[in-house]
Formats: sequence, structure tokens, C-alpha cells
Amino acid sequence: MNHKATHKQSVSFTECTKCPIRNVSLFKGVPKERLEQTQDYRKNQIRLPARSRIFQEGESHDFIYTLYSGWAILYKTISNTGKRQILRFLLPGDLMGYQTNASGIISHSAGTVTESILCAFPRNDLKNMLIDNHEIALRLLNMESRDMSLCQNHLIAAGRKTAKESVAFVLLELFYRVQNQIKNSYHVSSQSIEFPITQEDIGDAVGLTNVHVNRVIKELMDEKLIQCHKKRLSILDEKKLSELAEFTPDMMSDNPLI
Repeated sequence: MNHKATHKQSVSFTECTKCPIRNVSLFKGVPKERLEQTQDYRKNQIRLPARSRIFQEGESHDFIYTLYSGWAILYKTISNTGKRQILRFLLPGDLMGYQTNASGIISHSAGTVTESILCAFPRNDLKNMLIDNHEIALRLLNMESRDMSLCQNHLIAAGRKTAKESVAFVLLELFYRVQNQIKNSYHVSSQSIEFPITQEDIGDAVGLTNVHVNRVIKELMDEKLIQCHKKRLSILDEKKLSELAEFTPDMMSDNPLI
């Protein structure tokens, strides 16, 4: 990950009324006739190269972002070792930079995995945006609840599951999320998705070394549960892999709580 100041390139705005990811984003429930009004809260649309820093933990940051395209990560740096712990993988429609403290001091870092485009919203406008649009407030609640549930599953994996079970869970989680959030990267015929993350990324998400992740991936491939080649992931035996990972598709549920 590039920890130097990142050059952010503005791009031509995509109109919210024509946004291809709106149904998986914060603005999912906003009626179409009000999208032009809510679009006023967005101040920029930014393109970043792969492996760029978006914001750094401990810094004050004035924006929250929706990932419009690409893959990104949220992560913490372990102070005594300098190692990285990935908290979440982000796909189009996911929110980053939102947290409940009013100071704007970010408790984690964010960076791109691939070239990405982000929609930027001033943090100071968030309160008014939620007051003016109850659909956005409810959607934020649903998204945060879903992400908290996933984080709880990852905590269980870190504390109780074997390396093989933990890696299998991450692969299934991303396989299902990509189908929902980046539909054009899922190939029905091959049951495969674009998979740009590295073994180092997987290791930093589940607390394993590259060597250990490599061994687990090879074992899963030898057992004909997955195929991972040329930045594509195929699930060959979803039933067995799900049983191994203790994974069910409803963990990816995006159904409204209210």
C-alpha cells in the first residue's frame, strides 16, 4: 500500500439518476424524483490508482465516500509491529469514512486494491442529509448492521476457526458479495468472479502469513473446492466449501431491518 500522499484526480460526475450502483449504495431507497436534490450533497467524484491511500488512521478527514467502482480495503496498522490487519474488503456501493465520533479523526485507514472511483460527501453535511432524507438514514442503519454482523463472523473465525476454515469463509463472502455488487464481473458459465486481491491481502484479513495462505489455497484447489487462477476465483463445490467455512448466504443479507 502506498502510504505517501495520493494524487486524487477528479472525473466527470455521474448523475445519481443514472448511477449503475445506486441499488447497492446508500441512496438505494431515495425516490428517483428526489435524486437530483440528494446529488447536491456530493461534492466530488475522484479516481485513484491501484494500491493508493484514501485516508490514514489518526488523521482528521473531511469526507465520507461511496466506492463507485473498483475494490478497496479498510485496515488498521498494528503499532508495535507495523503489520496490517484488514478489517473489511470494500466493493462498489460500500461506504467508507463514516464513524460516529464528531471529531473527524479516523480510527482506521483505507486504500484501493484496484483503480477505483469514489463519490465524496462532506462530513459536515451528513447530519442534514440524514435529517432531510429518512430513506438514507434507514439505509445507513441497515448497511452498518450488515457490516457489524460480518465483523462478528470474522472475529469468531480469528478466535475459533482453523486457517482453512477462515480462508474458506473469506472466499465465500467475497464470492457472494461480488455477485450482488459487481454483477458484470460474475461469469455464470464458469461460476467465477474477478478476484484482484492477493494472498497477502487474504493473510492480512485472517491473520496468516503468505506461506500459510498459499498452502491453504493449494489444499482447497487440490480438494477441488475452488479454482483460483489469473485473478479469477471459481467455486467448484459450494456445498462442501460452505460446510467447511460454516457459511450461509443469509449472512450477506441486505434486507431492511425496519
